[in-house]
Amino acid sequence: MDEHRPGTTERTGRILLAEDDPTNQYVFRAILSAAGYEVEMVENGLEALDRVRESPPSVVLLDMMMPVMDGYEAAGRIAADPELDDVLVIALTARAMKGDLEKTIEAGCDDYLAKPVSRKVLLDKVQEWMAKPAEETRERRRRRREAKAA
Repeated sequence: MDEHRPGTTERTGRILLAEDDPTNQYVFRAILSAAGYEVEMVENGLEALDRVRESPPSVVLLDMMMPVMDGYEAAGRIAADPELDDVLVIALTARAMKGDLEKTIEAGCDDYLAKPVSRKVLLDKVQEWMAKPAEETRERRRRRREAKAA
């Protein structure tokens, strides 16, 4: 697959999975790889942030509760960086409580999946977001930054 080029409308099948649980890493990687996605893994939010800055994937699947830097902070830093506006961030959390979707969106995520997540739901969500034009993501991020600055 071609590498994602910032500023273009095309998304690749590159996914960064930021997850500290080995079982979840194995399951998510197996599902996504079998569907044809290239999956890279990191174990905390700081590693995710570094990797996104080095080589932006199309999608980051971001566990919200990790050591070193949690997903909320990592998502906020990704969303605050205009150079990363093409990178989609989907929160993964085992804490499926009322208000969690709003909390993850406020943190900078584009969407939310509650764990455990079924194969179908995971693949449908990734495919749904991959199909969206990069311009849509860039515009949404720009509006969020402007709203926070106001």
